[in-house]
Amino acid sequence: MNTQTPSTPNLLKLGGLFAATLLLAACASKPEPEPVAEKPVAPPKPKPVLLISSHGPQNNSAAQINFTNGTGKTLQYVMFKTTAYTGDGDLVPSKKSGRRNAWLRVAGPFAPNEVVGSKVWPKVWQHPNLSCFRIEGAELIFADQSVEYHGVDRMALLNQSAMRNSACGGDGLNTAAQ
Repeated sequence: MNTQTPSTPNLLKLGGLFAATLLLAACASKPEPEPVAEKPVAPPKPKPVLLISSHGPQNNSAAQINFTNGTGKTLQYVMFKTTAYTGDGDLVPSKKSGRRNAWLRVAGPFAPNEVVGSKVWPKVWQHPNLSCFRIEGAELIFADQSVEYHGVDRMALLNQSAMRNSACGGDGLNTAAQ
């Protein structure tokens, strides 16, 4: 019988091959690390489309609003949806339609960031105890004829305008920093 003893270089090759196989097997059997759950990032709050610097009733029937076009486009018309109240908190219906809401329309054009000062609508309501009105939203008609409706969550109520709105029962409104 011819028995050969493996030579040292062959043993080293065989041992290296065995070690490489063990390492590969060990790597393959390690569990994948658990992915770290990332906290979802809240999307940035959208920019206000209108910045209301002041609004309030005048006399016993008129409405007045100062605002700035916060959109990046030219506005052709703005129609404010409003609700008026007495000092006791009773609803004052629109004088013209008798409905709960009065729509106040103002014609532009208003360029982006243009300040539109002291727009007054006479004879919107009629009540001897007219105290305040709340802006519910606004329909924006752009120069390109596109139309968008936004609630107060997309408006910034500046200065005392936010306080007047809250006096009319408006809560949770987007109020700009003073």
